[in-house]
Amino acid sequence: MLDAIPAAGLSVRWRARVGFGYSGPAVSQGRVFVTDRQRGPEVERVLCFEEATGKLLWRHSYPCNYENMEYGNGPRASPTVEDGKVYTLGTQDHLVCLDATSGELVWKHDLAAEFDAKVPQYGASVAPLVDGEVVIVCAGGRPDATVMAFDRNTGATRWKALDDRPAYSAPIIVTAGGRRQAIVWTGDSVSALDPATGDVLWQVPYKATFDPAQAVASPVVQNDLLLFLGAWSRGSLLLKLDASKPAAAVVWKTRSRPTTTISTPFFDGDRYFYATLGDGRLACLDATTGDEVWGTRQPTSERFGHAHLTPNGSKVWIFNQKGQLILARVTPAGYEECGRTLLVEPTAGYRAADPVAWAHPAYANRHIFARNDRELICASLAADQAVVADTQNSPAVKSRELVATKDRVESLAQAVAISPDGQSIALGSGWGAVKLLELATGKEIAAAARHNDWVCSVAFSPNGKLLASAGGSEFAPARNGNMTSGEIKLWEVAAKAELGNLVGHTSKVFSAAFSPDSQTLATGSADRTVRLWDVATRTERAILKGHTNAVSSVAFSKDGRLLASAGWDRTVRLWDPATGEERGILRGHEEEILAVAISPDGHTLATGSADWTARLWNLDTNEQVAVLTGHRGAIYAVAFTADGKTLATGSGDETIKLWNVAAKSERLTLRGHKSGVTCVAFVPGDQTLASAAMDDPARLWELAGR
Repeated sequence: MLDAIPAAGLSVRWRARVGFGYSGPAVSQGRVFVTDRQRGPEVERVLCFEEATGKLLWRHSYPCNYENMEYGNGPRASPTVEDGKVYTLGTQDHLVCLDATSGELVWKHDLAAEFDAKVPQYGASVAPLVDGEVVIVCAGGRPDATVMAFDRNTGATRWKALDDRPAYSAPIIVTAGGRRQAIVWTGDSVSALDPATGDVLWQVPYKATFDPAQAVASPVVQNDLLLFLGAWSRGSLLLKLDASKPAAAVVWKTRSRPTTTISTPFFDGDRYFYATLGDGRLACLDATTGDEVWGTRQPTSERFGHAHLTPNGSKVWIFNQKGQLILARVTPAGYEECGRTLLVEPTAGYRAADPVAWAHPAYANRHIFARNDRELICASLAADQAVVADTQNSPAVKSRELVATKDRVESLAQAVAISPDGQSIALGSGWGAVKLLELATGKEIAAAARHNDWVCSVAFSPNGKLLASAGGSEFAPARNGNMTSGEIKLWEVAAKAELGNLVGHTSKVFSAAFSPDSQTLATGSADRTVRLWDVATRTERAILKGHTNAVSSVAFSKDGRLLASAGWDRTVRLWDPATGEERGILRGHEEEILAVAISPDGHTLATGSADWTARLWNLDTNEQVAVLTGHRGAIYAVAFTADGKTLATGSGDETIKLWNVAAKSERLTLRGHKSGVTCVAFVPGDQTLASAAMDDPARLWELAGR
C-alpha cells in the first residue's frame, strides 16, 4: 500500500458511468455493486460492474417518485452483499433482493405500501444488515415495526420490533453479556434486539430533540464501549456494555457537543476517538469525557465540511466532501498529512452553487472505489502503481490568494467581478457576503449588506458606477418565510451605498449581467426565467420564458443587441433584449449548461457544461464549431480575453484551462485551487486572471508572457 499519495495523484484503473446517488459502492467476489437514480422516467437502479474492468454486467430498475424528497437526491443506502445475493433499500423504502451473479429478482417489498412504513424526510438511508438467515431493515413500519427482519432467501417476514421514529443510523451486531445483540439507534432510543427474534434485550431512551437526522453515524463498538455520535450539535452518547448479561449503562450523555454530521467515528484504543465534527473539523476526542483534544480544518473545509474516515494501520484514509482522498497520520498529539488528490468531482447537492461528494467510498484489494452523480471510479492504492509526475507538463503560473481578513471563511468566494478600470475586485460568497477589494493589495474597500443566502454572481456595470449581486435559495428555510428566495442587490460603488433590492424572482438567482450601456440588468434564476431590469428605476422590464429548467448563466453581446441564457435544460437561448423575442436555440451538450460567454466581436459564443466540455458556437449561423475537451469535471465558468483570442474555463476538477480560440486547442492548465473553480474573469489588459472556487479564497494569476 502507498505510504503517501504522490503529487501526481493515483493511477485510475477504470471509470464507469452512473447516475445520481449518495449511496456508496460495495465490492464482493470480483464485482462492484452500487445504486443510482435516473430521470425521465424516474427510476432507481441497482448496478453491477466487473471489478477488474468496470464493465457493466447487469442492471435492475424500478419506478421511484422523488417529487417530495428533501435535498432531491438518492438512493442513500449502500448495497449489502451476502452469499450470492445483493440487498438494497431505496429512498422510498423499496427493499429488493437480487441474485448477485445474474441480477435476477429473488424477492422484493414495498415497505411503505405493505407495512405503512413512514419514510424519513430525507429518505430511507440505512443499508440492510444480514445476520444468519435474516436480513434486518430499519423499515419505519407501523405499528411496532420500526425495525423488521425478513428471511434472507424468501423475503418472508420473520419479526417486527419497536415503535420509534425511524432514523438514518445503520445497526450493528455485537456480542456482549453472553448474547449476540443487534444495536439499533432510532429517533427515540438506543435498543439492543435479539437478531433472531427481535426481542428487546435492553433499551436506553435517547430522544432526538431536533429530528431523527440527529442519528446518522453508525454506532461504534470498542471492547465494552458503544459510541453514538449525534448530529446538528444536539449531543452524543457513550454506553458501557455489561459483561455478565445483556445490559448497558450510560458513561456520558450530552445535548450539545461532541457532534458530527454523517461521518462515523473510529477509536484509538479505549481512551481516544477521531471524528469529523458538526462544524466541519477533524478532531481527536477524549472518550472518557467527550472533550476535544485537538481539531483541524486542514483535511475538510474552510467552512461547513464533512469527511469519511477509514483507519488503515497507523494511518487513516480520509475522503472529504470536496471529492479529495487524503492519507494522514492521526494521534492524540495531532494531525500529519501524507498527501492528497482529487478523486471525484463533487456533484451532489442543489444546483451548481453547492456541490458535494457525500457517498462513502469502498476499499478492496488495494484499490479505492468512489462515486459521484456522474461516474464510479476505481483507482489503485498499491505502491508499485504510483503515478509519476509528467515533467513535460506546462510550467507553473504564479498566483496568489486574495485573503481580505484574518478569518479565511470571510475570504471564501464563489463569484468574482473586475471593475472596468481594473482597480478593484468584487467577491460574492456562499455565506451571503459581498466585498469590494483593492486588486493590487487585496485590502478591503467596503462590504455590502449580507444576503440571506448564497451569492452566486457579482457584476459591475460597464460604466463602473454600479455593482450587482445575486443569489438566494432553492430551499425554504424559516428565515425566508419557509419559501424559496431570489435576491438581487444593487450597490452604488463610489458612495459605497446599497440602492435596494430587485424583487421578482421566486428562487435562487444564478447569474447577473449588465447591458453595455449599463441601463439594463439581466438575471437568470432557478425559477426558469430570465428577467430584464431597468437599472435607473430598479423595476422589472421584461420576463423571458422558454427554459424548462433553471437558468444558470446570462451574457450580453458587446453591442447589446443579443442576450444569451444557458440552462439546466441543456439549451442556450438567444434573445433580442429590446423586444424580448427569442431568436434561436442552441443544442448539443449532453448535460446541464452551466456557463455562457460571448466573444467581444459578437461572432462566437462559448458554453461550459456538466458534461465536462466547453463548446464554441458560430453566432452568425447558430452552429457548433468546436468541442473543447480535457477537463475531468463540470465546467462552471467561461470567459474571453478582450481580443477574443483566448478562452478561460474553470472546472470542478480544480483547474483552469486557457484555450486558443482560433486553433480550438488547449494552451495552458492553471493549478492551485483546492476546490472546484466556479468563476473566472480577466483583468483589463488580459495579463491577470481572477478566479473563485467552491471552498478556498479567490486567486489572481499572472499571465504576462503566457
